[in-house]
Amino acid sequence: MAGGQAKGDSVEAPSISTAPLSVLEVDDRPTNRDDEESDIASLSITSSIRDYEFENGRRYHAYKAGSYAWPNDEAELDRLDLQHHINVLLCNGNLHLAPLDEPKKVLDIGTGTGIWVMEFAEKYPESTVIGTDLSPVQPEWVHDNVRFEIDDVESKWTYGLNSFDYIHSRYMIGSISKWKSYIRKAFKHCKPGGYFEIQELDPRFLCDDESLKTEAVQNSWSKMMCEASAEYNRPVPLHTDYKAWMEEAGFVDVKEYFLKLPTNDWPKNKQLKEIGKFQLAHLTEGLFSLTIGLFTRVLHWSAAEVQVLLAKMRAEVKDRRIHSYEIVAVLYGRKPESSVSSIPQRSSTNTPDVVSSLSVERKTSDRSEGSTPQEVADEQPVNKIFFSSSPASDLPSTTTKLANGQALSQQEGSLNGACNG
Repeated sequence: MAGGQAKGDSVEAPSISTAPLSVLEVDDRPTNRDDEESDIASLSITSSIRDYEFENGRRYHAYKAGSYAWPNDEAELDRLDLQHHINVLLCNGNLHLAPLDEPKKVLDIGTGTGIWVMEFAEKYPESTVIGTDLSPVQPEWVHDNVRFEIDDVESKWTYGLNSFDYIHSRYMIGSISKWKSYIRKAFKHCKPGGYFEIQELDPRFLCDDESLKTEAVQNSWSKMMCEASAEYNRPVPLHTDYKAWMEEAGFVDVKEYFLKLPTNDWPKNKQLKEIGKFQLAHLTEGLFSLTIGLFTRVLHWSAAEVQVLLAKMRAEVKDRRIHSYEIVAVLYGRKPESSVSSIPQRSSTNTPDVVSSLSVERKTSDRSEGSTPQEVADEQPVNKIFFSSSPASDLPSTTTKLANGQALSQQEGSLNGACNG
């Protein structure tokens, strides 16, 4: 199992192509798009936490109100489920890249709609899977091995030390004020031999040719988003930051992958073209929910001013002549079998070459935490809201492997993208 898997045992990491990143071609053929809007129904428990707050026509969480700048209404739940679909496609259909073997107890932090938890619980039917979030928007009818909890990851964690075989953290930017502390908490609560996996978007747009101009709206938007989030005490890390933080916390055998997420369907590669189509829908339909909270609360823009900017942004991200992309960083590390109470020396590995050329070819023109008295005190129970409870169980799982349809090029712990032409 993950909790007992030592380095060198039989469980293998996902199969990864070592071929260099190949040229990503642009499909210059015209396409037709229709913007679509959809609704999703959400169910929540009957409690004071349903006394949501409303702002600029959007619904926000009531528990720890204001600590998270994005809404939790039906339109936002649609966006989160679409984001989940995109991320799974980027990972070649995998819910995780960590080489799990019989994970008995699993924690999903910032579970959102709970879709990852539900799919993971179905894949590993005898694992106990816990999803936590500030909003009670997860389904009431769930698998027997699923439990959702309303909790704030920024508060004290009420789980015992060495509790989880696997901790999953995805798209937590905008939620974390102190990333190093957050990762150290994950280290403390992983079982020896257990895994912690981060899947995180870097919203700074990149481009390997000159099609994305410095003055592009995408650049202005992402710069202001990062600045506003930092002022909101929710800094947005660079995708190159996480590995050092994980190693500093004590994780070993840290693997790092950088997946290039195209802004629209400009790539020629069929799989990436499909991903780009979904990402375009995600951006055009979700920009308002992503932007309105931070821009009005922090930058003091009016809602009308935000709408004007987003109209320009939507027009730009639909432009297939602009070959921009964002980076999704996926990392996992293992907690050593032996208890580690001091920080290992930070490795002297070089910063990975994140943006090794994604060329376009056109067809035509802090400290590691042990069990000190203070840390034990930090584990004392605090109020938490539980729902969708279910019993614990165990079941061996199969090793997750990447599909062959999308090569992930790994070089000394860095992934140079999933955008092979």
